[in-house]
Amino acid sequence: MRFFSGEARRLRRTILDLAWPVIIANFLQVLATTIDLVMVGRVGVPEIAAVGIGGNLVFFTFTVMIGITAGTIALVSRATGAKNPREADHFLLQSLVTGALLSIPLLLIGILFAQYIVAPFSPTENIRNLSADYVGILFLSVPFLFVIFIANAALRAAGDTKTPLKIGIIENILNFAINYTLIFGNFGFPALGVRGAAIGTSISYFVGAMLFLGLFADHRLKVGIRWERPFVNWPTIRRVLRIGLPAATEQFAFQIGLLVWIVMVVSFGEAAVAAHQIGLRVQSFAFMPGLGLSIASSALVGQNLGANRPEEADRSAREATKLSILVMGAIGAFTFVFAPWIALAFAEPGPAVDLSILFIRLHSTSIPAVGLFFTLSGSLRGAGDTKWPLYASLVGTYILRLPLSLILGYTLGLGLFGVWLALPIEYYFRSVIIVQRFSGGAWKATTV
Repeated sequence: MRFFSGEARRLRRTILDLAWPVIIANFLQVLATTIDLVMVGRVGVPEIAAVGIGGNLVFFTFTVMIGITAGTIALVSRATGAKNPREADHFLLQSLVTGALLSIPLLLIGILFAQYIVAPFSPTENIRNLSADYVGILFLSVPFLFVIFIANAALRAAGDTKTPLKIGIIENILNFAINYTLIFGNFGFPALGVRGAAIGTSISYFVGAMLFLGLFADHRLKVGIRWERPFVNWPTIRRVLRIGLPAATEQFAFQIGLLVWIVMVVSFGEAAVAAHQIGLRVQSFAFMPGLGLSIASSALVGQNLGANRPEEADRSAREATKLSILVMGAIGAFTFVFAPWIALAFAEPGPAVDLSILFIRLHSTSIPAVGLFFTLSGSLRGAGDTKWPLYASLVGTYILRLPLSLILGYTLGLGLFGVWLALPIEYYFRSVIIVQRFSGGAWKATTV
């Protein structure tokens, strides 16, 4: 059978060599804000809700970042496949310039309007004030997050997945140390609670961004940055954004849908909001292998198309998807069985933990479909075909999940169970759409 052939084994080994550092690096990226959540969970349930809400709003800025990185991955991977390092460097620099230009308005909005942004998601005044404190500080780190996202995308597109992992480890060690000091007031520092968590995460992002920029300027990696004239190259920036716009729109739509979904939960009270945030954070960790395999597939598809090997690109995508379904299926089984212990890692026993177990178990049933959707979507993005993942996300979120959550949760009176049940249904529906697009093969002829 082909799955067990020598060629298939070699391809899977190549995919895993690219994917495992990405999985761990993404795990560490999510861990930075999860450390905030776990530590403040020892302070109280309102703090859990506040940090969770603040994290969701910062994740909202990821929509813009992912739009840029989708263009970066497609262009850098093709330049790498075509063995044109100067062009790869050019695409990296212009992606960083684009990120700098777009991060400034987001930073200002987050700082100046924090109280207004968090209000719809806060069931009490205390949570609103805590969330605003967290958001106002954490948004200072948005420009550095842009650098980290773009650097990770460019290096992975060029086949270097280990440097982002090493820098991610440094970021998390620093984040943990500062959080431990400032949240609880250790070593003679004041106990700042939620504010301390935001300060620790922001400093860790700053350090990570500076390390990436220093390595790029020193030209020690597979891609680097060098002075160009003009420094702001508008044709390339438009090219990056043209490829990335559908991916950004997809993430924007996803995050808006996620925020609307959170608003539905607010009416069920403080414990429900805290449980929802715990569940979403566990979801983020469960997504990591699928995202890692998605990025590996994206890089290999782009490189093979850049080298004019479309059939090899197809094989890479299919093998990555098989691996993703297997790995994510195992994670789904694990989270379902161990949901009570996972929930207790975030909070003390009580209503929030009980509801978290329900969320985690419902979500675990969708994880194999998530793996399939992520990996094939990444394959399409590596080819520059970024529109169909957008279409699948729009239909899944706005035609299926949100209306179904309202119907099941409110009209039929199933409460939180009904609101959350719509999630696994949505991801299996998304998977059907993306499989149909990939199987059609039109992505092999996409130009970037």
